Amino acid sequence: MKQAARFLSVKILNRFEKKNEQLSLVRNQVFSSFKPEQASKSRAMVLTNEIVRLKGRLDLMIEFISGRKMERLDQALRSILRIGFYEIIYDESIPDYASVDAAVNLTKDVLNRKASGLTNAVLRNLIRNKDKDKDWDGLLRKNQKWNSIPGWLQNRWKKQFGENGFYELIKRINQAPKTFVRVDLSRNNLDDVNQKLKESGIDAENFSDSFLKIKSGSGKIFSIDLFQLGQISIQDPAAGALVEFLDPKEGETILDVCAAPGTKSLYIAERVGETGKVFASDFDQSRVNLGKNDLERHGRKNIEWNVKDATEDNFPMTDKILIDAPCTGTGVMGRKPDIRWRRKPKDISDMATLQMKILKHLSQFLNSGGTLVYGTCSLEPEENWNVVEQFLKLNTDFQLQTGASQVQPDWVNDMECLHTFPHVHGVDGLFAARITRS
Repeated sequence: MKQAARFLSVKILNRFEKKNEQLSLVRNQVFSSFKPEQASKSRAMVLTNEIVRLKGRLDLMIEFISGRKMERLDQALRSILRIGFYEIIYDESIPDYASVDAAVNLTKDVLNRKASGLTNAVLRNLIRNKDKDKDWDGLLRKNQKWNSIPGWLQNRWKKQFGENGFYELIKRINQAPKTFVRVDLSRNNLDDVNQKLKESGIDAENFSDSFLKIKSGSGKIFSIDLFQLGQISIQDPAAGALVEFLDPKEGETILDVCAAPGTKSLYIAERVGETGKVFASDFDQSRVNLGKNDLERHGRKNIEWNVKDATEDNFPMTDKILIDAPCTGTGVMGRKPDIRWRRKPKDISDMATLQMKILKHLSQFLNSGGTLVYGTCSLEPEENWNVVEQFLKLNTDFQLQTGASQVQPDWVNDMECLHTFPHVHGVDGLFAARITRS
């Protein structure tokens, strides 16, 4: 299983490096081609996530140990060495000799015997260095590349969060994120679900009124009845807070745009009940299909999915609108580690322009006295408060809605906007503002 997972990981890492596509899409393409067993898929997902997350650091160590620049190594050899370094340094479940043997054999299979000699020499040199001196990487830790974040983003975040805040943020997003599940409270309660999880070998603890934090056994969630029957959903509490900030009520009709894959739509549907309605939409048919496919599992009949462009299509007039706007995603970088390598500085201003266009267009479908929640999973001010502030200046019949909300008080900032940070709140980074129409 492990060797099959390493082979799959090489294929995934090679394609990711070449195409610069979403890591999840690349993985699905490789899995579709090779049709591996579930155990190999699961291991390959972990390997590729963590190697992409720590790519800058791993490359720094490989260059130091091998004395060679990464760009001078064959792409497949780079991927194999990254896997070997990751396993030897970070995976305590695999003996060093087993990682070396596996990497050498993999190099023979993927490349040739000559290349396998280099793999063997480099990995054994790594083991000698770390066994001889526990502080062998001391100088490397002072290098900016150790943070495994592009330099432009590091400089930006140091200005935004300060030196200490920056390093706390980096520490958090360079670890695998915690898994949370949201419980459908219309069908269950937290204590009963927690007990059923425990019986399935999953250890969890209460996080909030609707969420449990998984402490161990998260890999089993997809196979248990609670998940298969739609009684629980994997969702970060910050994403759930976006819905709670909107505060859907029984019987309401709510517009949920940019909604795929639909986990928030399901939460809204739970809140509005059978007498309510959710009009969910996204611009891409394949993404809308993800939302539609999940309806049967959850047994929800109060969600209507459509393909719609949030910048120009018509929508029904309503009292409540949720805009989970497309963004750079820097707040979920811990959960989607490939974002750090795929983003460019210009993406921030490009996204802000698109976000303003969406907000301006959707606002015309909000009834007087209604509530619109504009949110992103970005940490960048240009995509968050700056968009809201500019919109309010240009549209005087809209105001920032303040006052009590259902979200945790320490998740609300001085401007009464929802604002979470991975290193402060232990959840995804997210921003949201409530806007009302006079």
